Amino acid sequence: MKLAMNYLIKNEAGIILDNIKVHSKLGADCFVIIDNGSTDNTRELLDSVKDQYEMIIIDRPLLDYQQSNWKTEMAKTAAKQLGADWSIANDADEFWIPKDGNLKTEMTKGGSILACPRHNMLYDREAFDAEAPYYTQTNRVQYPIDYPKGIQCSEPHLSIMMGQIHGKVAVRSAGLLRVKGGNHRAWHAWGWLNEKQSENISVYHYPIRSKAKFIQNIENRKALLEAGITKMGDHYRRWVAIMTDGDFDQELERLVLNTDYKKVLKNIGVITEDVKACEVISHILKN
Repeated sequence: MKLAMNYLIKNEAGIILDNIKVHSKLGADCFVIIDNGSTDNTRELLDSVKDQYEMIIIDRPLLDYQQSNWKTEMAKTAAKQLGADWSIANDADEFWIPKDGNLKTEMTKGGSILACPRHNMLYDREAFDAEAPYYTQTNRVQYPIDYPKGIQCSEPHLSIMMGQIHGKVAVRSAGLLRVKGGNHRAWHAWGWLNEKQSENISVYHYPIRSKAKFIQNIENRKALLEAGITKMGDHYRRWVAIMTDGDFDQELERLVLNTDYKKVLKNIGVITEDVKACEVISHILKN
């Protein structure tokens, strides 16, 4: 099986090369990347490694943000031009960590969709303030809180990082019809027959890595809203409103862990210590 890892990215200079290197060592054979108008040096970094990997880079600077269309396009490009049997539509802040060290173990010729659980990883407050590397953080949301839909907007003191998040899917190229939105699901010609839950792969999600990056992400969402792109989570609209008011400190307090907050969450089982991703990512990046 040949596996493609595909990315739709914008301004991910701080993490994209880590993501590519880690997944190339875990079984990703090739990469298709759409750069959605990066204004940092993301594009230059991709150019600097494009000869080290089997890689196609597509520039798509428009603000129409056709997420599902573009992720489907990348999967079909990977199949047609790179011969990929399976594709993963990934985000730069997500690391797919297999228990056995091989992403392709469950990706068979007879499969269709492989659904993988995803977990938020949270910073300790001191490590966040010290700008410690994201992969050193081992606080995994173990039993997320099943908040009613939209409650984080009506009751903003609740942390979205503790809520339920959708998993992600890997999809077999033959029979692929469409990758949906954020790659939480896909349409496949025989998906209902052969879709399975992964027992090998967990997706570790590092969405909050620094105050500067958090603000940059919300600025990107603000630009999309101003361009008339409204299909996004309600929490993004709330964060755009917070950015307009210019006060992120209270929100950051809910997104990272101070000592007392962490102790309570561990005691009731919402978060747990998980060193797996830390060990895998740090080992690969150091070698």
